[in-house]
Amino acid sequence: MNPSPPTFLLWLILFLLPAIFYGQSNTVITDQFILKNIHLIDVEKGRVSSHLMNVYVKGQEIEKITKYSPTTTLPNEIPIYDGEEAYLLPGLWDMHAHPDDPEVWRMEPTQAEKDKLLSLFSAYGVTGIRDMAGDLELVNSWKKRIAEGSLIGPEIYAAGPLLDGPNPMWDGSVGINNEQHVPVIVDSLIAAGIDFLKVYSLLPRDIYFALNKYANTIDFPIVGHVPMTVRPSEASEAGLWCQEHLLEILPECSSQEEAFYNKTIDYGKATSRLDQYIFRNQLLLDTYEPKKAKKLYRLFAKNKTWHTPTLSMWYKNAYYEQEWPKDEKLITQLPKYLRKYWTPAVNDHLRNRVPALVQLKQNQVAMYLRMTYEMHKAGVPLLAGTDVGANPLCHPGLGVFNELALMVKAGLSPAEALKTATINPAIFLGIEEKNGSIKAGKFASMLLTKGNPLKDINNLHTVRMVINKGKVFTQADREKLLEEAKIFFEGIDYK
Repeated sequence: MNPSPPTFLLWLILFLLPAIFYGQSNTVITDQFILKNIHLIDVEKGRVSSHLMNVYVKGQEIEKITKYSPTTTLPNEIPIYDGEEAYLLPGLWDMHAHPDDPEVWRMEPTQAEKDKLLSLFSAYGVTGIRDMAGDLELVNSWKKRIAEGSLIGPEIYAAGPLLDGPNPMWDGSVGINNEQHVPVIVDSLIAAGIDFLKVYSLLPRDIYFALNKYANTIDFPIVGHVPMTVRPSEASEAGLWCQEHLLEILPECSSQEEAFYNKTIDYGKATSRLDQYIFRNQLLLDTYEPKKAKKLYRLFAKNKTWHTPTLSMWYKNAYYEQEWPKDEKLITQLPKYLRKYWTPAVNDHLRNRVPALVQLKQNQVAMYLRMTYEMHKAGVPLLAGTDVGANPLCHPGLGVFNELALMVKAGLSPAEALKTATINPAIFLGIEEKNGSIKAGKFASMLLTKGNPLKDINNLHTVRMVINKGKVFTQADREKLLEEAKIFFEGIDYK
């Protein structure tokens, strides 16, 4: 029996409704996509895939990877991005970052400015950072909001406050004046949500070793500055997981090591503090003893003591006058409090820039490049870090490109440099099962560059797409993020 016309019409409308509203034959599954026609970079082996590839992403993870063929029919219900034979590499990590740097709290930045600063990491393909000191409550809120998707920014592993001596160098630090207080302080910080401990320069020897001992007893990561009262070899033997900035290495590698540690240097005619500072540090460079250095680097390698040289921080400071004009356009993307703090009139790191001091700093950069290469050749594991925050011209996100370029300048190959910002951070943090390389089952945190960074590390500047745990930022999205940051920061009234 055939349905009557009214009944048939009702049946037809009910049948077609899903197709009208949802597109029955062209349903788009928004938590999946395919990135096709790309060169895949294997950072572990330092090579490019022999075939063009397709990468299937589902949710936050890479579902599968297949060979690309222009004749292969891909599912039309999944968004497809054509990589146009560009190069796909793992998302980068900045392993020494301060998006909420205590040093610039005196500039009274707003939380909204700090929040917006995080988007710059994402715009340049930095999908993870190691936050090396800041307001722990703020950082914990960042983690939560980024995970929820209400804030754009990288994955964050954080230290919280610096652990320093009784009279700390920076605001927000925990000053420790008794080694008996160490367990209570450490336990309370772990309960508050830190991912690792960061020790600082003014720690007395006894307190520093007590911190190291307790951290290693409970198997909790401890990293940071080698205190001024401690030799780097002692810090390594005590179990400091990672040493930052190459600090305190030169005195231990000097042919006049004991004079430096015993403070018996003859300064001659250098009487002012500035002249003595220049004399002392140039003497460290002049008395660098390669055999002593080689012995120390072998110790680091044996103990698996990681190092974050932060070469770009040293370089930008030493060559500030030449670098500022190069970075002027980038500076407009930053909040006004940073623009002001990155000037000699305000910045603690840009004081007394007399010719002799500037020359010393440039001499130090040359030595740090040499030391980085020597450590690498000795098997010391390295991490890429920029010290972004108070340090002038160390840019969020983009600064990692500069750091890797300096790693290459030091003597590492582009592939070796890339490891310091991809697989090495994943290994160091113990998260390599899901991070650091592009494989099925790992997080879809990647960036796409037009040029091959294995051929020329500066091809990182040709980034065209960023994917952060499955969230896609096309070139248009990236440009929008940068423009939004610029407009937002210009709108903040700052004196």
